[in-house]
Amino acid sequence: MEAGRVRDISASMIRRMFEIVERAKKEGKDIVSLTIGEPDFITPKEVIERACRAMKEGFTHYTSNFGIEELRIAIAEQYGVSKDEVMITAGGSEALLNASLAFIEEDSRVLIPSPSFLSYFTYAKLCGAKISEIKTHETGFVPTPESFAELMDRDVSVVFLNYPNNPTGAVLDKRSAEEIVKIAEDYGAIVISDEIYDKIYYDKKPASLVNHENVIVVNGFSKSLAMTGWRIGFTIARKELLESMLKIHQVNGVCAPAFAQKAVAEVIESGEFDKIVREMVSEFRRRRDFVYSEISKLYWTVKPEGAFYMFVDVKEDCMKFSEKMIDYGVALTPGKAFGSWNDSFVRISYANSMENLKKGMERIKRYYEDQGA
Repeated sequence: MEAGRVRDISASMIRRMFEIVERAKKEGKDIVSLTIGEPDFITPKEVIERACRAMKEGFTHYTSNFGIEELRIAIAEQYGVSKDEVMITAGGSEALLNASLAFIEEDSRVLIPSPSFLSYFTYAKLCGAKISEIKTHETGFVPTPESFAELMDRDVSVVFLNYPNNPTGAVLDKRSAEEIVKIAEDYGAIVISDEIYDKIYYDKKPASLVNHENVIVVNGFSKSLAMTGWRIGFTIARKELLESMLKIHQVNGVCAPAFAQKAVAEVIESGEFDKIVREMVSEFRRRRDFVYSEISKLYWTVKPEGAFYMFVDVKEDCMKFSEKMIDYGVALTPGKAFGSWNDSFVRISYANSMENLKKGMERIKRYYEDQGA
């Protein structure tokens, strides 16, 4: 029998769309998938070559629960913190779950801006907490400190922030972010700042929330080094908070793959990391500009400042729209996956080739014209 804690949790809508696309492809349909949030680039050869060498050198065993020192130091230097405030995890998702289990109190409230990454809602439910959402649609998909202040009280145990944001690409300015952190601190709440897209930004640089007493920063290399399958994440927080998360991590993720940790550490130390990210972001910018120029002629959206997503108001039920788009040869993610007030939105991931993006935009335009819009 399924445990009560998972009974109200549905399978990821993103994964469901992925399965629908795979089934349609097996039936011989030509589908352009703009659903999955992972770079279409192959993991850089600089990482692969170093990982192969590390395996041959014996980096195939457990590491410390905190990760190899070399990588912790490299990350600490990037963010201006002590290595003792860095813990390597089996992907950013494991870090998020560790933080959730360590700090979300049962029956407490968890504040989540909407739209936000669907997993935050799942973590809150798993921990038996009540979810309070903050609507951001009228403020460019970024929350205001005032909107947090209205909902904050002593019942709040955790606040989730994710900027650059999935699914909108919005970036929260430093002053607002720090005001939200201060409001949470005044009420004894922990802020989990998911900064997995912090290296993928365009004209507005996101501010990291490291070095705040009540903040746990979660990050990783899945997006910045196109390493989704390698499972290398990390968390930055003061030592007392890390110790609480360690209680979960040591029986959950245990440690990230040793050879992958070693490879990433060396790529950062060599200076190649910044070059790889620059080239990737340059291509994402080109794709963003193309998709925005095409989709904004048809539907309302906010031009993304980071990540590789666009959140589009299609002015009809997002589930029906997404189903109809499969018939037109495009897969999109329904907005309902990302919280309340998103029933007429879909997420477009432009982490795909320009060739596929052009096909996708043509097909969306054909549907739009067929509706007589």
